[in-house]
Amino acid sequence: MTDQRQILPTNVQPVHYDLTLQPDLETFFFQGQVKIDLLVLQDSNTIVLNAHDLKIRSATIYSTSLKTESRQPVTSICCDEKRDQVSLSFVETLPAQSKAVLEVHFDGILNDQMCGFYRSSYKTSDGETKYIATTQFEATDARRAFPCWDEPLLKATFDITLIVPAHLTALSNTNVIAEYQLSDQLKQVKYSTTPLMSTYLVAFVIGPFEYIEAFTTGEHNGQPVRVRVYTPPGQAEQGHHALSVAVKALELFAKHFGEPYPLPKLDMIGIADFETGAMENWGLITYRTVSLLFDEKQSSIVSKKRTAYVVCHELAHQWFGNLVTMKWWNELWLNESFATWVGWLAVDDIFPEWDVWTSFVNEDMPRALNLDALRSSHPIEVAVNDAAEIHQIFDAISYYKGASVIRMLSTWLGVDTFLAGVRLYVRRHKFSNASTNDLWLALSEEAGVDVSQFMDLWTKRVGYPVLSVSLQPVNKIKVVQSRYLSTGDLQAAEDSTMWWAPLGMLVPNHTQMFTLTEKAQEFSIPESGLFKLNAGQTSVYRVHYPIEVIRALADEVKKGRNGMLVNTADRVGLIADAGNLCVSGEQETTAFLELAQAFVNEENYFVWSQLSTHLSNILGVWYLEPDYVKDGLKALRRHLFAPMARRLGWEFAESDEYLTNILRVLSLTNAGRSNDTETIQEAKRRFARFVAGDMDALHPNLRGPVYGIVLSNATTADEENTTWNHILNIYRNDQFPTDQRLIALNSLGGAKSHALISRYMLMSLDEKEVRSQDTIYVFGSLAANPDARQLFWQFFSENYDLLRSKFSSSPSLFAAAICSVVTGFSSVEQLDQVEAFFADKDTKDYARALQQALESARVNAKWLLRSRASVADWVQAHTTAFN
Repeated sequence: MTDQRQILPTNVQPVHYDLTLQPDLETFFFQGQVKIDLLVLQDSNTIVLNAHDLKIRSATIYSTSLKTESRQPVTSICCDEKRDQVSLSFVETLPAQSKAVLEVHFDGILNDQMCGFYRSSYKTSDGETKYIATTQFEATDARRAFPCWDEPLLKATFDITLIVPAHLTALSNTNVIAEYQLSDQLKQVKYSTTPLMSTYLVAFVIGPFEYIEAFTTGEHNGQPVRVRVYTPPGQAEQGHHALSVAVKALELFAKHFGEPYPLPKLDMIGIADFETGAMENWGLITYRTVSLLFDEKQSSIVSKKRTAYVVCHELAHQWFGNLVTMKWWNELWLNESFATWVGWLAVDDIFPEWDVWTSFVNEDMPRALNLDALRSSHPIEVAVNDAAEIHQIFDAISYYKGASVIRMLSTWLGVDTFLAGVRLYVRRHKFSNASTNDLWLALSEEAGVDVSQFMDLWTKRVGYPVLSVSLQPVNKIKVVQSRYLSTGDLQAAEDSTMWWAPLGMLVPNHTQMFTLTEKAQEFSIPESGLFKLNAGQTSVYRVHYPIEVIRALADEVKKGRNGMLVNTADRVGLIADAGNLCVSGEQETTAFLELAQAFVNEENYFVWSQLSTHLSNILGVWYLEPDYVKDGLKALRRHLFAPMARRLGWEFAESDEYLTNILRVLSLTNAGRSNDTETIQEAKRRFARFVAGDMDALHPNLRGPVYGIVLSNATTADEENTTWNHILNIYRNDQFPTDQRLIALNSLGGAKSHALISRYMLMSLDEKEVRSQDTIYVFGSLAANPDARQLFWQFFSENYDLLRSKFSSSPSLFAAAICSVVTGFSSVEQLDQVEAFFADKDTKDYARALQQALESARVNAKWLLRSRASVADWVQAHTTAFN
């Protein structure tokens, strides 16, 4: 695998960078100079390093080991644009085991592509557009800012100096050690030397920022750490929530990892134009503003949870990823999976009332399991050979399957034992690089078991098992494992892995611990015959029960707190398994519809959320079916959710618990989208008061759902147009916090009118209307709207070249667009048309996303063909009971 990687020659190794940059925020160019201390490992008269979109003005090599002069200019500069490499040649050979300094002067572009050293726009209070300069280097874009060895293994220290307009704030990874006024217009800012770090973690940001600050207690860091939240002018007050979370999490992570935070400060800053959610640059974490800022009065509670998690995830990286870094991108999961798991661990410590591990089972695990049920999935550890492949593995497998596997392992070992192993791993490899095997070794030493023996099956093999259960005589069950594919057509050659799977058998009053290690095994069950596998949903598999077991578990659900399934995660898992097994054909879709009715008296948000997900999924796939079928499915959903919506009502009280508030939002959303007349009428009344200026008419938590309900239930073209324009004005209103404006933008995609849908799609091409990063809201909304899917495909195919160019440097955004435009289809004919369109396209940068989107859609098409008739019959037989 190593031989195929596009890596730099190893004749020299960088040790230290002394980098000076001067960006011009008027012309969008920057000048740079870098002096790189090198250790010469082999006799060399050529040095190859990474550079992209940089103009090298001059290069000089210095070495006291040269035979003539200690300084010699480079005689040739050759650029390989395809490989992002520049080759520098000089006359006299640098001897092995000597030291040298390479000095390069260069120019670059402050691009508008949200990668490398780039510009981001903002509006002043009087409406004028201005710009800041910022960075995004992961995975391979430090080379856009300065010539470097842009590989995670090649760690070095950095001295950074920025020459910037005198009135602006300039930030970098470390603290300022000197600041000089060069003229009335310019100042020079110098920062302390960084620890050993990879190039993708270097960062600098220049602009007019405000900040708030606080200090950690120092209990586990040895001394208080200064934490600041930087924001655009006028928004600093929205940083208090993130700041509060950060000061707590920094101490918590120092405790968990057994090492103090190694820098003197931590800055977090909101950037208006930002491709991902956030970036863990060491000491200077950059965020999308919506992932950092929270308005206590106007933001939704969902935004509060997202901000807390993203902050904890990025802070976890300061140790796991920054202090200890993967050797190569094939082990990206070491960074992202662990930061996901331990990020939720920190949120759970700070906000125990949020029940985040049940939330993980409800939201994060399904993301992983849905993707990993496809043939086009990939192992957690996946071969990565060139830059075009790296961004394609920043997906649900690297983040959520990896985190799910870590959760399974930590539960089996015990969290304390697991964290003790992690501390040993961090202590051994700090300021260096490590591999998956290094982590397994440390965990094995602490636990006294060979962790790699069973964990390699989970990280190196694609997929996960479905455990098929059959009842045997004399109180026994037989469990057979096979790879789960949502296509339902597993071939023998694909079923070669025997996973190690902790069973955790829930029986009345306790849990029995078993482990499945063979293809098929028998286990004892109680005389009552009552059991459920995967207690607490801590393990990574689906369970296929015989129908009599499902009925027995449904009876336990109906008993509520007096039944066996008192743990919310067990009820969520029962629904998740049943809902997915009907997609693949192991169970009937009508069996899931029957099971759903057992939850009519359910009280917990997460269970209702899982039900909502699967009922909405069915409706989404059945979107072209006759109205009586769709209305019958909506009637079932209304039957389940409308009573809860009535009971919880529309008002939020200070005393309401978090889970009560989000259940209120979920219930009203589902009732309103299921033709519930009372909910629709109240939504319209409150919306009218809200757009007339009564801000209290719609609580921030309910604005998105209400926008969707009133828009989709407009009865005339005039009403729809008026409603749509009101929501558009909310999106355009800078007085609303970012999360609320994006909620409005997302809601606009729910229109039925072809004219409004077309107008919405055209907005996505206009940078003045929709920032490039925010097109994901537009595309996701169009994909969710059955009335828009065909128009969306037509728009995408007609504007393919334009969209491809627009996202040329943001391949993950283009991949997201492809997923949105393809996965909504459930017709074989439509999918054949899609495949024909892409047949002659160069899909290298998004091949994995396209393949997965097409396979997901074909899964749905197959599901519909298989279950269409039985669902229609079921609806006809049951609709009367729901009305």
